[in-house]
Amino acid sequence: MPDTKPRHIVCLALPAWEAEYLRSTVELMKSLSERNLVLYVDYAYTISDLIKGITGKKKFDWKRLIGLKKRLRKISAGKDGTGLYVLSLPPVFPAFMLKSERLFRLANKFNAAISGYFINKAIAHLQMQDVIAFNSFQPFLGKYWNISNVTFNVYYIYDDFSNVPWFNGFAVSAERQYLANTDLVIVTSSELKKRQQLLNKPVEIVNNGVHFDCFFKNRNLKRFNEGYIKTVGYTGVIDNRIDVEMLERVIGSMQKTRFLFVGKVADQSVYNRLVKYINVCFEPPVPVNEVPLIQSQIHVGIIPYVCNELTAAIYPLKVNEYLAMGLPVVMTSFALLNDCADVVYVADGYHDFKHRLELALLENDTTLQEKRICIAKKADWQVRADQLQDLVDEYKSRQSLIKEQVKA
Repeated sequence: MPDTKPRHIVCLALPAWEAEYLRSTVELMKSLSERNLVLYVDYAYTISDLIKGITGKKKFDWKRLIGLKKRLRKISAGKDGTGLYVLSLPPVFPAFMLKSERLFRLANKFNAAISGYFINKAIAHLQMQDVIAFNSFQPFLGKYWNISNVTFNVYYIYDDFSNVPWFNGFAVSAERQYLANTDLVIVTSSELKKRQQLLNKPVEIVNNGVHFDCFFKNRNLKRFNEGYIKTVGYTGVIDNRIDVEMLERVIGSMQKTRFLFVGKVADQSVYNRLVKYINVCFEPPVPVNEVPLIQSQIHVGIIPYVCNELTAAIYPLKVNEYLAMGLPVVMTSFALLNDCADVVYVADGYHDFKHRLELALLENDTTLQEKRICIAKKADWQVRADQLQDLVDEYKSRQSLIKEQVKA
């Protein structure tokens, strides 16, 4: 008989609880809190972040960092001891400004000692026992935290530190050291799993998900430009992952097609090269709940990433968003998306991308639309969270059995 007792999960997160974009860690914890008690330890904002927050240069609830508002806040509370709480830590020293690995370690030890006190205080307040520690990409403090009542450690990897430009060289070694003490590693793509296979640790895949109902219910909204011009859309951060050289050629050769880009411009050079075309439109980022409305106005969704070590490890959130709308998806061959490979157009190079995009724009196959929607439905965040919980339960049970056998 399955154990229905709520698990006690402490999520030690690098991703901030509140941000302009959707974070897989946050969505998984929201879904897990439906049947469990979850404490989400928010991003460890630095003293520099605090100053920027006070001066209005960075938008976040900085008053929680210094105790002017409650550090521990209840997001939701269900029956039978389930619910979701978020803990804001005091500001930490900005360790990544240091060039010495020795000083980097010392700074993280200091930060972990102070922040760890507040984490354990929250655990005691919520009366959490038999804790599952879910560390989301935070090995820097994670390796020094001494968290109360932890019986199982999960490390969640959604990117590759060695290929993320804003982390310095200390990140990879810190992660390797932290991984030595984990019980289970969860990754978001098959490429990430392949890169972690030498760890001598169990590695399992939980792909990114989608708020299926939010997108599905908007799929049949009337397009404002229906019958006038077809629109190709991209939603997300506009940065150096985009293959701007290929895209520029595609846009220039498809003057009768509108290209809509909605999201934060993180790389101005991409914007500068594309905005000069009369058939290109850029729009600022919209709240997460408005993304389905934007996507309801496009005919084809694109993911035109360059092919390199960084993008190979990505499982893009937007692919299942497009699919939940029933939209054709055209992407470059930057990564293997095994669960939806049969329903997306994968292109190699300019000519192939243009050809597949033209095919997608002409497509009117309801059977294919239904197949896309079916695949996206299986990727709903609640389904992903259930998959994650089943994996944790399985490996935690194995661990308990081994410990009992050793005692015997």
